[in-house]
Amino acid sequence: MQCPVDPNMQITATTHATWYGAPPGLFCAPKSVYPHTGEEYFQDFGITLTGAIIRGMIHQNIVMLTKDRRLGEWITLKLLLVMVVELMLRGAGVCNYGKLNYYLGARAAQEGRNSRYPDIDFCKTPDKICGDPNYPELKWIAGFFYWMESVQSYDQGDWYYLAELHKFVNGGMVDTNFIDAVSGIVNRGCHNPPCATGEVDGKNERREYFKKVLTAMSLPSVSSGERVRVPLPQSPSKGTLNVQDTPAKPKSITSELIHYQEMLEEQVLSFTNMQGIKVLSQTYTFEKLLKSLTYALETGYAEDKKFYTNSNSLKYGLVNFAAFLAQSMTESIQYDACEEFHLDSFGTQFAISNSCGQFGNNYQNYKCEGWDAAMECPVLPGMFIEAVNGGKYYEYRPNFFCRSKSQQPFTGVFDTRSSSVDSSVPYPNSANRTDVEGCCFWGRGALMTKGLCMLGKLNYYLGFRAAGEGRKALYPQIDFCTTPQMICQNAESTTIAWDIALFEWVERIQSHNANGWNYIDQLHQFVDGGMTDLSFINTVSEIVTGAVGER
Repeated sequence: MQCPVDPNMQITATTHATWYGAPPGLFCAPKSVYPHTGEEYFQDFGITLTGAIIRGMIHQNIVMLTKDRRLGEWITLKLLLVMVVELMLRGAGVCNYGKLNYYLGARAAQEGRNSRYPDIDFCKTPDKICGDPNYPELKWIAGFFYWMESVQSYDQGDWYYLAELHKFVNGGMVDTNFIDAVSGIVNRGCHNPPCATGEVDGKNERREYFKKVLTAMSLPSVSSGERVRVPLPQSPSKGTLNVQDTPAKPKSITSELIHYQEMLEEQVLSFTNMQGIKVLSQTYTFEKLLKSLTYALETGYAEDKKFYTNSNSLKYGLVNFAAFLAQSMTESIQYDACEEFHLDSFGTQFAISNSCGQFGNNYQNYKCEGWDAAMECPVLPGMFIEAVNGGKYYEYRPNFFCRSKSQQPFTGVFDTRSSSVDSSVPYPNSANRTDVEGCCFWGRGALMTKGLCMLGKLNYYLGFRAAGEGRKALYPQIDFCTTPQMICQNAESTTIAWDIALFEWVERIQSHNANGWNYIDQLHQFVDGGMTDLSFINTVSEIVTGAVGER
């Protein structure tokens, strides 16, 4: 069915991007006319477009290369690949154009089959799709034909489009796995990229457009309790479909969260940068969170130290998780910060000694009580550490650091008006510290875990000390007392920022039981009471910040 390649064809695209500085339309021409093609430099974007774009309408693959000259990581292929995506949706390539001609065009008419467009040879005049004013609907016809022929009939490996469509609808239309796989088929030819041609281009944009279309159509339009579940269709290539429908009621917190990945990423695991643009966090990603939470739920940090859930109802575990995530948003995610940074100020001035503690606190006084005292970190005056990840929102503020008095007898002040540090005279923080000796225990991770006690317990249960004393250790190579900087040096490549926060939650928050207030009891009361009494989360916030109980 496929079209023959005629090297003498000469066609120029009739439509193309029209935004300011956009590249010209695609075209094809014989080598006798264009022995080779050069490059087009777009001054507005600093991009050089090179290569075989001229053969895009008749070749199966389109090669577009860019050389980024000015815009760093910001510029991607998105600006230029708009045309490529549209071509693929309309059925680019000798195979797809050939099928159009076989079923709908001149070849169908010539061979005695019903033909909607008997006067159009899609192999010889593919430009008719976008350029023939007599057939304005052809743009849609070509797209629908490609969709029916190549997408909704897709059946490869264990992924059958119609079955996955039914699973998506039956599951409440909330997860992104379905649209991600469809995007892979359209953009790369497989449901599980990267394929031979690479990763999906514009994956997040495709998700967002899909969501907008569903919303415009008022979908999903019924609650999960009213949802009508439709049986899965069978794969024509496999007979009985060996795939399970999405369960109506997920059996774990993590499987429930997967349904809401897109919403969590959009509304929780993102931050607004200094340019006012909302972007996904690189430190606090959904994948890392899911892995850390699974460990906290299933393995735990000791026999009696697991993230709380309830086998009779997921609601309690989910609300416990929601409380944890809300505190993490406040402490770190909204700034995309792995380490504490300057917040406590006198007007426009921030004391450099804030690394010892902010808002009247002294983190060296966050000690363990009772037999736990044997776990806390010692204060080593000679330690010198500088923060490496104080977030991207207030990145102009200086990083926290600790240093001995012998090296730096006193510390000064940072003034936002001059954006400079004055170290000529001592400047006290709100706890009246004017030095940073031993002040290496500032907040780190999603909950800004801080102080001698919690970092000592991290070392005892998760770190170097646990391994040295023969206990199972999640991070046996990290001494959280002497090298706490290792937490944020590894935050973007590991799950550690989530791990230490979940440990603190299990160890200090959900185990809180003081002055007649028991966290688990109050959690149940809050859920059973319809989750309307804000006193629960208010008290939890006070425990997290140290306003109630000990750090």
